[in-house]
Amino acid sequence: MFTIKNKKRQLEQGVNEALNIKGDFLPDLKSPPVALGIVLVCELLAIVLSLAAFGLQDFDWQKLGMVSLAVQWIALASLLVLALMSNWLNQRHPAIAGVSCFLIVQLLTLSFFGFVIGQYGHVLQLNYWHLGQFLLISMMITGIGLRYMYLQQQYRNQQQAHLHSQLQALQSRIQPHFLFNCMNTIACLIDVDPEKAEQAVEDLSELFRASLAEPKLVSVRDEITLCERYLAMEKLRMGERLHTEWDVAEEAWPMPIPSLVLQPLLENAIKHGVHHLPEGGTIQIQVLMQNDELHLMMSNPLAQNARSSGNQLALNNVLARLRGHFGDKVKWNIEQSDELYTINIRYQLKNL
Repeated sequence: MFTIKNKKRQLEQGVNEALNIKGDFLPDLKSPPVALGIVLVCELLAIVLSLAAFGLQDFDWQKLGMVSLAVQWIALASLLVLALMSNWLNQRHPAIAGVSCFLIVQLLTLSFFGFVIGQYGHVLQLNYWHLGQFLLISMMITGIGLRYMYLQQQYRNQQQAHLHSQLQALQSRIQPHFLFNCMNTIACLIDVDPEKAEQAVEDLSELFRASLAEPKLVSVRDEITLCERYLAMEKLRMGERLHTEWDVAEEAWPMPIPSLVLQPLLENAIKHGVHHLPEGGTIQIQVLMQNDELHLMMSNPLAQNARSSGNQLALNNVLARLRGHFGDKVKWNIEQSDELYTINIRYQLKNL
């Protein structure tokens, strides 16, 4: 009873963590696309400010260059400082992080225009009244910009949280009939062969541990080890009717793969293929590397009265999880004949 309560507490904690994933306050400011976007937006802002200040009649490229220099200096200096402080800012409450970002930009604006007015004010005909105007403009633009980046990042955080919960739900789908079959097999083995019954309990525990764990990438070696535990339990029920052949390339063993990707495909290969054949059959699994792509191929004998929808449901589950990790790098195809059903899945590993 104590163990069941602990497991329930762990599950509730996992759900709460999944629903309250803490995201960053700001996007990755060190990312070239983000930095380039900020530079382009600031240049557009410089053009708008020049037109507003001088009008079309008095507009010239020299004045635009001066405004652009001021805006870009403040923007790039702010970008650099905020990028260096990003780790600290992302650990703070959003309100504290927002105020800190706002004050940093204003201090940089004040220092820049204060220096310019102090050194070149008589040449440029600027005074400290203009400094107040510059600060006011900077406050409005900074507030709007920070609000926009914050909302964009919160939207991305929500997408990641939603994807996380979807991956967790997909990973946790262990078919009830498999659980019932395992429990019945273990119950039968307790009196006949206690050692096998104990091993079956350990194998089932490992499967549940992997199913309830956080969605993550594991090595092909670890995934195959988990599949071997699953197959060991199925062989207790099916005996010599179930055979498997593994062909794993040496370079594929350490490659990343989502946990519990092969197991649902093996389960459906047994349920909709081998199980319906009186003489049983052999499931062939091949894992290899080609051109920075990991290829997963699984073939199983197909019974005439087996429903293909089961295989399709398992494949949809696996593809959804793979795309959650690797995006549009995931490709797949199915080859089906009267006697054989083959699934081929591949995904790009380069630049992971």
